[in-house]
Amino acid sequence: MKTLDRYITGNLAKGFLVVMLMLLAIFTFLDFVEELDEVREGYYEPADAFVYVLLTAPERALTLVPVAALLGCLLGFGLLDHQNELVAMRSVGVSARRISWSAIKFGIVLILLLAIAAEFVVPVLAQKAWSQRTLAISGDVVLPTDSGNNFWFRDGHRFINIRDMLYGRIPVGIDIYEFNDDGELTRFTHAAEAEAAGNDAWLLKDVTDKRVQGWKVSMRRHPTLYWKSFLSPQQGAVMELDAESLSPTDLYRYIVDLRERGQSAERYELALWRKANIPLATAAMILIAIPFVFGAFKLATTGQRVLAGSGVGIAFYLIDQILAQAGLLVGVNPAITATVPAALLFCIALVMAQRVR
Repeated sequence: MKTLDRYITGNLAKGFLVVMLMLLAIFTFLDFVEELDEVREGYYEPADAFVYVLLTAPERALTLVPVAALLGCLLGFGLLDHQNELVAMRSVGVSARRISWSAIKFGIVLILLLAIAAEFVVPVLAQKAWSQRTLAISGDVVLPTDSGNNFWFRDGHRFINIRDMLYGRIPVGIDIYEFNDDGELTRFTHAAEAEAAGNDAWLLKDVTDKRVQGWKVSMRRHPTLYWKSFLSPQQGAVMELDAESLSPTDLYRYIVDLRERGQSAERYELALWRKANIPLATAAMILIAIPFVFGAFKLATTGQRVLAGSGVGIAFYLIDQILAQAGLLVGVNPAITATVPAALLFCIALVMAQRVR
């Protein structure tokens, strides 16, 4: 039976890869065309846009995994059926449930790989892509250092150094140097961290403010200090990594930090729960493929199966998007709006798969 499992899962994996590559190529091309609108901003060139869409391809692939799993399983089983291999398996006593169990094993392996990629691979590539893109668009006002999250910004006679980014979004260890027209240092400000306060203002925390007049230096400390136009929108974009580019662990920590600060975290909670529900949606898609091959909804040709699976995938995607956005508007807990579509689909798929004989 191990040989049978390997053979079936191998065919399903081939189907999954074919579908994933096709979907990824389509969506990557569309994103590249859209990204061309930003070309010539700052130092952003077509080659930079191409690198950006390539580095964000794994992040894009994560959202496509459930649909690719469904269509890939339908395609893999369809090829086995077309070659009469499913008939041969059943003629020697292998039940439809046993064949379905091989598909479930494929799903388990796929979900484990998905979890590893979402935590350790995709965030690294996505954050690198985002930083490179915003640095190129912002032009010569931003200078990155070799440490990756350490940046220098220039704003007229002010030079700003941010030593690190907490959770990829909160600037910490901020030094602000101000010079006069003669190039003499007139003010030095250090802040432990900063957060956006709206209207182009930033709230600096745990601030040490030193003013220099000739040889005289005066110093004051402030628990908080509002700083007008701390960074331009383009400069601030370097610090504002897309929530989707963060790993689930970093998203969770950032949500906890926002709650402790008394700030709204619903947007990031939704991003976290949508990431967390990708494995559940993938499992549901694989389960729901089984009735299209063996169950009451068995279809005659591979084309019919793929077409039916495409309908299920599109319907799931639309419902998921509508519920997520509607939930944010009316204030429903993101855990509910993000989980309901995947959980409902999983329950339906489980009931349908149990009827397979």
